[in-house]
Amino acid sequence: MKQYKAVPGPMDISVSKGNTQAAFDLFANIINREAAQGWEYHSMEVVTVTEKPGCFQQPTPVNYYMLIFCREA
Repeated sequence: MKQYKAVPGPMDISVSKGNTQAAFDLFANIINREAAQGWEYHSMEVVTVTEKPGCFQQPTPVNYYMLIFCREA
């Protein structure tokens, strides 16, 4: 039986012009951190969350990137 874990990906990634590798490294660091704890990278999913706004505000959907890991239970 496998066990699964969802880890949030980085939010608001901002890099200097021409340095897209820095954005990829953020994800790689998360994957390597979890691998060191025995988790195997499985996939990345986008979860859209709409929070209830306060008075007179429109709901705003926000996309979150979830990295999915698995290992034998």
